[in-house]
Amino acid sequence: MLSRIRRSVALKLILASAVPSAVVLLVGLGVLIAYTEDVARTDPVLAFRLLKEGAVLGSVLTLTFAGIAVAITSRKFLVKPAQHLGATMARAEMGDILVRAKVTGDDELGRLARSFNTMLARVTDMAAHEIETEQSLETMGRELKLQHELTSVNERLAAHVREMELLLDVSKALSGTLDLPEQLEQLGRLVCAALRVDEFCALLLDETTHQLVVEAVAGQGLAAARGMRFRLGEGVSGAAAAQGKTMYVPDVQRDRHYLHYKGLRKTTGSFLCVPLRAKGRIVGVMNLNRPAVDGFSPQEIRLAEAISAQAGLAIANARLYQQTRELSFTDALTGIPNRRYLFTRLEQEVSRSLRFGDELTVLMMDLDLFKQVNDAHGHTVGDAVLRGIAVALQRNVRKVDMVARYGGDEFVVVLPRIAREEAIEVAEKLRRAVATTPLPAPAGAGPVRVTVSVGVAGFGHEATDVAALVEKADGALYEAKRAGRNRVAAAQTTARAAS
Repeated sequence: MLSRIRRSVALKLILASAVPSAVVLLVGLGVLIAYTEDVARTDPVLAFRLLKEGAVLGSVLTLTFAGIAVAITSRKFLVKPAQHLGATMARAEMGDILVRAKVTGDDELGRLARSFNTMLARVTDMAAHEIETEQSLETMGRELKLQHELTSVNERLAAHVREMELLLDVSKALSGTLDLPEQLEQLGRLVCAALRVDEFCALLLDETTHQLVVEAVAGQGLAAARGMRFRLGEGVSGAAAAQGKTMYVPDVQRDRHYLHYKGLRKTTGSFLCVPLRAKGRIVGVMNLNRPAVDGFSPQEIRLAEAISAQAGLAIANARLYQQTRELSFTDALTGIPNRRYLFTRLEQEVSRSLRFGDELTVLMMDLDLFKQVNDAHGHTVGDAVLRGIAVALQRNVRKVDMVARYGGDEFVVVLPRIAREEAIEVAEKLRRAVATTPLPAPAGAGPVRVTVSVGVAGFGHEATDVAALVEKADGALYEAKRAGRNRVAAAQTTARAAS
């Protein structure tokens, strides 16, 4: 029974209003009856009237009390809980899902409040789950972004590593040799492979003519361009060298400055020209071609510039080495090879002769009575005469032949692939050329004329090594001098007479 009362608002209201009203009514009736009984003993009529009036008044008072009790109990058990629940619902409606209704009992309002709280708890759980989902999505988004950034950074690092490896390979290849043609060949091979270009061309600056000369090519179609020259400012390559900055042509067919290697071949695609520098000085340019229009990215252009910086310094060092080597092998007075280089060249030619069976002949020549020139005109004129003789000899031999100063007034001419009989004819030609060449003389004097005596020796005929070959030619020279000078003698004996 009590459980039913706790679970019903109506029963609470009835009990809360009926019980007090009944008590008041019973107490009032008891008092009225007792009072009327006392009055009835003296005046029954008055007692009946008082009983009647008291019953009416008691009923009115009981009803009034019952109404007050109903109002109080309604406020306590119905109005206030309903107001609190309504306020809680209003807050929840405004978005405050963490608010909870006050549960005052197990009646209908209590159960409603409990159900409302359960609903809010579920809403809260759903909101929390949604928040967690949003946070998870946000976290996942950040992680994906970080992963993308990490991937991008890894790709950039990998590209940077590849660039560093390429630069290291270039540095190793270029620093591994001081032979300039070999350097340029390795540079072209590495650049074509690493940058995936179809054509590579290296043009070096000729400091004498101030022109760019095609020294090395790689790829198809440019072999015929070797030796081609460009003036500074001519074409894209000349402009890059003159201005000292990289020139990029995205489409060679739309650029009037691109010369297609002076019409050698019609190319298409993109063209990149990078200056080669060494200590701030332009030593040449490096040309790269791709068949695709706008085929070079900014990163590839920067990489090509980094390669050219290394290549420029290596090329300058190789050139300096060549110049130093040439100076060590060049006679300072006449500008022709000296005795040291003579024997180096003879060793090479002897090896070639032994390997391929080619003929090899040496001419040893000496100026006749050269001491009289120095005594008559001085050593300055004597030096000029020696220089003039060197020029005359070089003008009358082939490019494959070599004229060298052996020492003093002696010269040696190396004739590869020329037999002994033909070499004697060459010697006669040179003897006549010297005899007819007017040489510098002091002011006011006529030109100086000198003659030479020539000794001829052939490898494999009179000698089987370099030292014996030179000795045989020297012996033939003295035979010519002993026979009267200004003549040619072939080696036949080791006898040597004084000049």
